Amino acid sequence: MNHLLTAIASIVLAAAPVHVPQATPPALPSATPTFPSATPTLPSATATIEELAQIRAQMFAVREVLSQTDIPSEDLPKAKAELARLIEKMRRFSAQQTLATARVPVDPKLIELSGSVSPRSAGNPPGSTTRGGSFTFIYHFAQMVESDLAARGSDTTVGVDATLSMFTISGPQWQVEEAKAALKDALPAYLQRVQDLEAIDASGRADQRERRERELFNQIQRSTVNIDWEGGTLGALVETVRSSMVCNVVLAEPSVSALEIPALSVKLVAPDVFFRSLQAIPLNNDRRLTVSVIAPEPKVGDGKPATAAETLPVIVIAEKFQANRTNQPALTEQRIFDLSDRPEFDAAGIKKLIEAIDFAMQANDTAEQMKIRFHEPSRLLFAKGPHDSISLFDEVVNTFLDKK
Repeated sequence: MNHLLTAIASIVLAAAPVHVPQATPPALPSATPTFPSATPTLPSATATIEELAQIRAQMFAVREVLSQTDIPSEDLPKAKAELARLIEKMRRFSAQQTLATARVPVDPKLIELSGSVSPRSAGNPPGSTTRGGSFTFIYHFAQMVESDLAARGSDTTVGVDATLSMFTISGPQWQVEEAKAALKDALPAYLQRVQDLEAIDASGRADQRERRERELFNQIQRSTVNIDWEGGTLGALVETVRSSMVCNVVLAEPSVSALEIPALSVKLVAPDVFFRSLQAIPLNNDRRLTVSVIAPEPKVGDGKPATAAETLPVIVIAEKFQANRTNQPALTEQRIFDLSDRPEFDAAGIKKLIEAIDFAMQANDTAEQMKIRFHEPSRLLFAKGPHDSISLFDEVVNTFLDKK
């Protein structure tokens, strides 16, 4: 709530002058003679305060004239005579000039406001008062009223007791009464203005918070991968990511760029995490990617802060090397050959057939993946293994059958 109290001070008291009711004018004499009452009618206290305030204002105006350096010489005696007249007139009210002190309860609404609304000390007006490190609206309101009265020529001081429950007013008796009226008259506008400015300030804080959150979200978006990928080559995927953010991606060899990456969708994922996740995606022909992230080494010596490019990691993408691709899981097939009608395949012939199949599988480096069994009672030859191995098995068996 920057400058909240300053705004109040410049607006509220200017709009809420002290109001003192005018005295009832004396009645005109009637035609019928009357006898004076035993006790004469005295002017009311408010009328006296009003009259004294008018005299003080006139004295202030005359002194302003006398303080001017270019006052015409013929006007100087008149101004001095007028000032002397006003001083003499003020002396007639000597009873109201005695020093006095009064204590006025702080309005509960002001106490509640001071406890519920927290002004920011960065915007305290000049001359503001703090107590125990905390600034309150009660002190500020007292200072405002005192300053406004001083601008009119009042000598009163308006303070607040330690409990924040009472205003303490000191000065000439009539000015103390004037200050009481000022406290009462200025309060409604002060309370309303504080509430209005607090609502404006709260709205501004909400806007600032929303703006900061929006900027933070945009910053996160600019530094993360947000993509709905419909599928395509790895090279195209890398270019799509680069078009939306700054990242260092290196393809280990040109052939990696042509690998097909299936459709995927991610939001707010760091680039190194995103490209690492590609390692878990099986590609065509059971190919795989391997991703390495190399963090930059910190700069030493020149004392200059590192640039954004110098702090970004380097992401290296390559195809995962598989020394023995046949060791990877593959779809299996099976074959069954009925040799019951081929009596020439006796025990020795079956042995030679199985040895030939084993030799072919060893040469094809798939012997460990093949399972071959011969069931003597039914004379059935079973085989199970990868597609390529089963095709080779078919060729070997058919070659033996054709020879017979």
